[in-house]
Amino acid sequence: MANIIGTISNDTLLGTSSADTINGKAGNDIITAKLGNDTLTGGGGNDKFVYNLGDGIDTITDFGGVGKGTNPTPGVIAEVDTIKFQGSGLTARNLLLTQNGTNLEITFEGVNDTKIVLNNFKLEDLDNLKASGTRPAIANIIFDGQTSIIDSFNVLDANSTETTIGIKNTVTFLNDLANNIIGLNNSDDVINGQGGNDKIDGLSGNDLLRGGTGNDTLIGGLGDDTLIGNADNDSLVGGAGNDSLVGGAGNDTLNGGSGNDFLNVDSSSGNNLLDGGNGNDTLSALGDYYGEVVSGNNTLKGGAGNDFLIADYSTGNNLLDGGDGNDELSVSGDYYSAVVSGNNTLKGGIGDDTLKAIFVTGDNLLDGGAGNDYFWLNIADGNNTLIGGAGNDTLRTGINTGNNLLSGGDGNDSLTASGVEGYRFDNNSGNNTLNGGLGDDTLKVDYSRGANLLNGDDGNDYLSGSGYTYGYGGAYYITTGNNTLNGGSGKDTLNVDYSEGDNLLNGGDGDDYLTASGYEFDEDYEVYYQTLGDNTLNGGVGNDTLSVDYSQGSNLLNGGAGDDALYGVYSTGDNFLNGGDGFYNLLYVAYSSGNNTLAGGASYNDFVIDYSTGNNLVSGSNGIDYFSAIACFGNNTLNGGAGNDYFDISYSSGNNLVNGGDGNDIFNTFGATGKNTLNGGNGDDILTGGSGDDSLTGGAGIDTFAFNSFNQGIDRISDFNATNEIIQVSAVGFGGGLSAGVLQTSQLRIGTSANTSTQRFIYNSTTGALFFDQDGNAGGFAQVEFARLSAGLSLTNENFVVV
Repeated sequence: MANIIGTISNDTLLGTSSADTINGKAGNDIITAKLGNDTLTGGGGNDKFVYNLGDGIDTITDFGGVGKGTNPTPGVIAEVDTIKFQGSGLTARNLLLTQNGTNLEITFEGVNDTKIVLNNFKLEDLDNLKASGTRPAIANIIFDGQTSIIDSFNVLDANSTETTIGIKNTVTFLNDLANNIIGLNNSDDVINGQGGNDKIDGLSGNDLLRGGTGNDTLIGGLGDDTLIGNADNDSLVGGAGNDSLVGGAGNDTLNGGSGNDFLNVDSSSGNNLLDGGNGNDTLSALGDYYGEVVSGNNTLKGGAGNDFLIADYSTGNNLLDGGDGNDELSVSGDYYSAVVSGNNTLKGGIGDDTLKAIFVTGDNLLDGGAGNDYFWLNIADGNNTLIGGAGNDTLRTGINTGNNLLSGGDGNDSLTASGVEGYRFDNNSGNNTLNGGLGDDTLKVDYSRGANLLNGDDGNDYLSGSGYTYGYGGAYYITTGNNTLNGGSGKDTLNVDYSEGDNLLNGGDGDDYLTASGYEFDEDYEVYYQTLGDNTLNGGVGNDTLSVDYSQGSNLLNGGAGDDALYGVYSTGDNFLNGGDGFYNLLYVAYSSGNNTLAGGASYNDFVIDYSTGNNLVSGSNGIDYFSAIACFGNNTLNGGAGNDYFDISYSSGNNLVNGGDGNDIFNTFGATGKNTLNGGNGDDILTGGSGDDSLTGGAGIDTFAFNSFNQGIDRISDFNATNEIIQVSAVGFGGGLSAGVLQTSQLRIGTSANTSTQRFIYNSTTGALFFDQDGNAGGFAQVEFARLSAGLSLTNENFVVV
């Protein structure tokens, strides 16, 4: 800090980098204060103050102004002082003059750490005048780059009511009255409103209009204009051209007009209206990255053109309307500073729009309108609504906790409300609703923890509420909510694989594929199951495929109308598979371990429970059914119903109950070791016992009881009718020289044992026991009982057929 005092002569005084006090005293002095907040006094004479960019805040105590009017007195001229600004941006265009009480403050727009305060000085006394007659040019301010005095700015008198500026391409400062003033055509005017409620019209040219304090109206007119509202409630109209409108504090209205305009009310907490008009416009109502949020309720309208609308770091309830064109709309915060907490509405309008809401806590509405739109909602806590509208839209939400509604509308849309972002999974806990609408849509709530509703509606849709797993016992991310998936009309795919929830899948009309499956291998290549919930799958109308393969839950599968295929392979729960109406159905639960119930449709059904270990109940219906229970371990019940049915329980080990029902049924138990019960029911049935001691009942009709060998247990035939029913034996399996065809008379014996060497079958009419002896009474082979019939039957050789 230095105290520097001049002489009565013309001194050149140079300050230090500290806060100095410099007094030039009398004479025409040149004072350069340098850095620091300095206090300067020129003293008498025409003093020059040299100020360099960034020199700090300097105060001049006795600055001599040019004064009002264009003809100052010699006495005034003798005391006129000049400030010489040096540095980038220190220009007349950027000059800002603020009357603060009795002092005048000089700053520059966009320039920091640069300010001069003129004590006891009025704005109207500041001016530059060109030379006139014998008077030389005099100036209060010389700007950076100027080597001579020019009339570079004009200041109106405090009481002036002029309605137009007087000089083209110059800088004008109004007074604090309510001015109504216009610029000049074909002139690049700079007009500063200062105080008062001003109306300033720049007319044509590339104008810069500043409202200052007060409720101002700024009109750019033709040209590429810059309008700055500053404080209070301002109205800014850009007009034709590529304009820049800055609102400042207050409730401002900004209209860009035609052209590619920039409209800005950043850091304002007012309720502002921004209308871009025609052109590719940018509309901004931002807080900032460092935590300054804005609280106003702003309305941003893009108008026609490809516009960018942004209201990030806001706590207000904002409306962003893109209008026609391919627009981008954003209401976002960030992880480090602030979130958007208002209830915002984003409307894309016509065009291919992008709508984003990130780090938001409010209940937001995002409506894309017509066009192929993209939506991105992430790290959101509120209950948000996303509407795609017409077009092929992409609606995507990431890490969210709210209950969101996503509606695709017309078009082939992609709707995703999955709990995944980058490498983070299972972070979506809300109960979301996804509506596909018309078109072939994709709806996904993968990795979600919520109870979601997915409606595909019309079209061939893909609906998914699946989890994910990878790697031999590695990481897995399972969906846990109870989801409802409705395919609607069309050929739909509904998928809730790797889910723990109790899900409901409705295929609707069309040929649909429904699945609630999921498995993985551990490090020993053993299967472990990943779908745990009790799911309901309804195929609806159409030829559908329903699958709960590798599921641990007890699932309900309803095929509905149409030819359906229902699967529960390797499932462990107690599943119910209902084929429903249709000409042909396939119900397949091979390798399952639960106690499953399978019910066929009205016509043709294929039932497969091969290699299962549970006790299954399988029921056909009217029609021709095929039952396969090969190599099963459980005690199964198979009901054929009406129709000509085929039952195959070969190589099974359980004690099975098989009811043929009405129709001509065929029973095959080859290699079956359990004690099976076979009931033919009405019709001409063929019943084949297995290796165990089976019970065979032919029922009404002319039945055939078939035996593949004599040493496969003793089968009980409860209702053999000797009048017309047949015992069919295998020539290969029985041996003993049997020949194909009706048994020879000599080969049947009614009694307790054979009494000739040709006799092979012995029927004990007292006990009903039926024996086979390969060599009759030759003694080399003991007779073996292979069946037990009713006692007292009048059997003849005609009751036996060899094949």
